Amino acid sequence: MEGFAYGKKTLLISLLSTTAFAAVLSFFPQYYVYLILAYFVIMPIIMVKFMSKQIKEMRAPGSGKTLMEEDAKELFDKDPQGDIILKAQMKQNALGMVPFLILIALAFTLWPAILHLEEPWLRFIAIFAYFESYTLLNYFLNKYNLKNMKKVPRPVYQYKVTDKGIQIKPFGGITFPLKGYSIKLVKESSAVDLVSKEDGKPSYRLYAKEPERLYDVLRRLGGVEEA
Repeated sequence: MEGFAYGKKTLLISLLSTTAFAAVLSFFPQYYVYLILAYFVIMPIIMVKFMSKQIKEMRAPGSGKTLMEEDAKELFDKDPQGDIILKAQMKQNALGMVPFLILIALAFTLWPAILHLEEPWLRFIAIFAYFESYTLLNYFLNKYNLKNMKKVPRPVYQYKVTDKGIQIKPFGGITFPLKGYSIKLVKESSAVDLVSKEDGKPSYRLYAKEPERLYDVLRRLGGVEEA
């Protein structure tokens, strides 16, 4: 299960959507309501199509034969490195909110002035720049987060290991073989780390009451080397 990344298709969809919104608001404002309705109908269909492969891979481990199942929140609470992991998670979440907060702030200041521009082409350029600035800021912050996701592991304490992969609860999954990962037994944390070797692919810390057993299962079925 990889973090969501802004790929070429995502940027293209954003560019087309922004152009359509800017054009309608600038030249055909009477059709704006219809554009909004079309957007909320079409966009979910496009996103489901783009994410169908990822969703299928995430669900695959759940259909396999169960080998281990854990619910070990108490082990995460006792992890000596728990505070470091939590702070890193909070930083990533906070950075992800920055573009949205800026967009909201500008909506009460810059947006009214843009809508009152009398020249349609000037209004079109201003609206386009307004939304694309948000997209680009989101894109670069997303790239920054993706590069840092492999440095600090995501805590996982509710999961099931099957012969097809790891099902992470409440949703998520990693299929076998564990490509792009190495493995590390962290005895002091009662956990096994899946260490990412690729940008955009998060590292995970799987807590277990029997970490040695989990380590053996993942190394055998996942085909991974020790970190």
